[in-house]
Amino acid sequence: MFRTSKEAEPTIIGAGAVIEGVVRVSGRVQVDGRIEGTLEVDGEVSIGPKGSVDGELMGTTLVIGGKATGRVVARNHLHVVSTGVVQGDVQYDTLQVDRGGLIGGNTVHAEEEEPANVRKLNSQAPPPMSPAANG
Repeated sequence: MFRTSKEAEPTIIGAGAVIEGVVRVSGRVQVDGRIEGTLEVDGEVSIGPKGSVDGELMGTTLVIGGKATGRVVARNHLHVVSTGVVQGDVQYDTLQVDRGGLIGGNTVHAEEEEPANVRKLNSQAPPPMSPAANG
């Protein structure tokens, strides 16, 4: 049986599933298991209360109800619900954090280059050594 609907079924990472590596999906993704690595979605990502992404998470719209650790990029909207925890470097266009939801780490609006504290650290770093100096 073929579906005639233009909206595809979501990709579901079920509870108990562990995926290591790089996952690229177009459409909607529901994470109830665990991803260790990169999840790159051209569409919406929902992380359920027991789901987690440890590494890099990128999507158009992100709804975090579980845990995301590492680099998180929401090209459009980031919504951290009351059970959600985001820990790491976060970039977003629009942001919503419900009461009880947590974000720890650096946050930056998509129009900014990088967080001010990162700019400060980069300006204090010594200049890179030239290849000839390693010689």
